[in-house]
Amino acid sequence: MPDEPAILERQIYAAPSAPGCYIFKDKRGKVLYVGKAVDLHKRVRAYLRPDADGRSHIPFLMRRAETVEFIVVNNEKEALVLENNLIKRFRPRYNIVLKSDDKTFVSVRIDHRHDFPRATIVHKFKHDGATYVGPYSSASKLYKTLEVLKRVFPLRLCSDHVMANRARPCVYHEIGVCSAPCVPGKISKDNYAEILKGFIRVLKGQDNSVVKLLQGRMDEAAAELNFERAAELRDTMLAVQETTMRQRTQVGHIKAVHRDIHGLYREADRVTIATLMYRDGKLEDSANREFTSLLPDDEVMSQFIKQYYERATFVPDEIVVPIELEGMEALASWISDRAERKIKVVNPLKGERKKLAEMATVNARHALKVRNETEQRNKQLLIELQEAVGLERTPVRMECFDISHGGGKDTVASGVCFIEGEPAKSQYRKYKIKTHDRNDDFASMEEVLRRRIKRGMTEGNLPDLIVIDGGLGQLGRVQQVFDEMNVVGIDLISLAKSRDKKRPGWETAWAEDAKRTDERVFVPGREEPITLDQRHPALFLLMRIRDEAHRFAITFHRKQKSKSAIKSSLDSIPGVGPKKKRELIRKFGSPRGVKLASTDELLQVDGISAKLADSIFTHFEQDRAELLAKEQAKQAKLDAKKD
Repeated sequence: MPDEPAILERQIYAAPSAPGCYIFKDKRGKVLYVGKAVDLHKRVRAYLRPDADGRSHIPFLMRRAETVEFIVVNNEKEALVLENNLIKRFRPRYNIVLKSDDKTFVSVRIDHRHDFPRATIVHKFKHDGATYVGPYSSASKLYKTLEVLKRVFPLRLCSDHVMANRARPCVYHEIGVCSAPCVPGKISKDNYAEILKGFIRVLKGQDNSVVKLLQGRMDEAAAELNFERAAELRDTMLAVQETTMRQRTQVGHIKAVHRDIHGLYREADRVTIATLMYRDGKLEDSANREFTSLLPDDEVMSQFIKQYYERATFVPDEIVVPIELEGMEALASWISDRAERKIKVVNPLKGERKKLAEMATVNARHALKVRNETEQRNKQLLIELQEAVGLERTPVRMECFDISHGGGKDTVASGVCFIEGEPAKSQYRKYKIKTHDRNDDFASMEEVLRRRIKRGMTEGNLPDLIVIDGGLGQLGRVQQVFDEMNVVGIDLISLAKSRDKKRPGWETAWAEDAKRTDERVFVPGREEPITLDQRHPALFLLMRIRDEAHRFAITFHRKQKSKSAIKSSLDSIPGVGPKKKRELIRKFGSPRGVKLASTDELLQVDGISAKLADSIFTHFEQDRAELLAKEQAKQAKLDAKKD
């Protein structure tokens, strides 16, 4: 140590002997690392003795750190909360930052405080007096299950506000999926309660009558050789089974409660955490997350637990960790406060919980092994792609662009990004075409690439390879953009389906000529396309990114088309301006709700006069008849199958 200690050393020696957080910064004032301690003085002095401390990240941190700051708090729990907030705020290099990829569980909420409760799907538990059934790991399967159950148990579907303002039954009552409790005399509270009781029993897996009903309909459809309908009923039945038939088994001798089991495995600076999610003793789901960090395992796990359960929509009753964590009681108390109930954080030393933690660690090790193998394979695949189409460099970052429109209307484009052969969805971009005839795909592609390259030059974030979904024409227009903007160092290719598909017998051409392919790769300066063997791995990679760009563009186009349809259906009515449109949507929830509304219901909307209500009702007369006809036909089909 020099005779005159550096400012960092003087700050460390001056650290207070109190609980709190410490913040290491570099010479520019950028936060490098945030930590917490029960005794700040004792903890940060260890940073001057890296060999004694034993943590491998300290030498790297101390070479860059210039200053350290301290924030003193009252206790360890406050230090934990402050540390988590500072990490979220500064995202330090030497801390771990959890990405938003945690699993979301959903539940069914039933508010018994209402005389006629309805069932809604929610993402969070609240202590509000309502009954919650769940959680369930698949929202899509739960929605499909409720779609079936509402036809067997006709609970109300409208909100409290809509129900309070109704004077007569809605269309859902007419098609038999609502018992119309909004109208006095239609159903008593006791009868409604019986329907609700049966609904809850099925949802909890205590009654399999609905599954048997679907099984019978599926068998009937198969006997009638209506295999498409039978397959649809089979998928619905499986969704209901997976949602409702929740096995309430126990793990060993442990009570079957909601429990998350975390395992950790490390190779050098690469750390994988595996999470096994048990709900009522049954393994419902799992997730793996990878970090690059030199922090010790206990600190990685501690930071992960804090960030994970701060954003989790559901917190289990018990959290099992594979190693002892510093301040585990404070951590459990903080999580309990967020969950508004008692939560346990345990590090089991023996028994069934210990075996589960070991199993989670095995999953973490396997996930990291698979990830390593995938990365090696992807690197080799990118090299093969470079060689196959003659690229200047190995394309670590690839971007693909596609145009989508409907006859020139609602023209949009997509830009998807693959990094090291894997989708990087945070880098996906959507584009609305603005500057030309929107039925011109060539001009649309030119506009999109001009905008992308301009932004990339400004941000210093350009890809190694750009793939265009199209043929030589689209490629030529983009090449003009490259020439005008003096773009260098970026490879450019386009991928188009083979015209050989128009030739009779093309389906069996591959058997006669193994070199023939359904895809053509165009490169600048070459008129003839490159044809890759249809089994070439590089072709599969190009098709994968092209198909992803196409999917993303189609999805965006459909969304824009839907918005346009909503806009035109209401804006085309004389006397309905933006303000009245907002009030109508707020009252009825959607344009569909407006179409199905009666004149009396329309009159309840602010600003809607009797004359305008009649005008709206008349305007949607045909739409309303079509909607009702579709619902009635659907119900009649279900009734026919039931009979």
